Amino acid sequence: MFEKERAEIDAIDQELVRLFERRMDAVTEIARIKKAHKLPILDQSREDRVLDKVRGLTENKAYEDSMEDLFRSLMTITKAFETKQNEE
Repeated sequence: MFEKERAEIDAIDQELVRLFERRMDAVTEIARIKKAHKLPILDQSREDRVLDKVRGLTENKAYEDSMEDLFRSLMTITKAFETKQNEE
């Protein structure tokens, strides 16, 4: 019944995993730099700019709130990862 749609979701998920790993590679480098320079993990002004940017990039305005939720979650995950990296 949903074979075509689920196959599409599976393909998108594969791409999302690849993109997430690429994003986390960049986060790892940022964490390294922040640790070396004793910079704080949270940069609220950067987070605010990212959220504004993704809301603006969202073509289907019905998805704006969900897109913001997604990126808030991503930033929560990356801050936790950076914290863990700084503890090592």
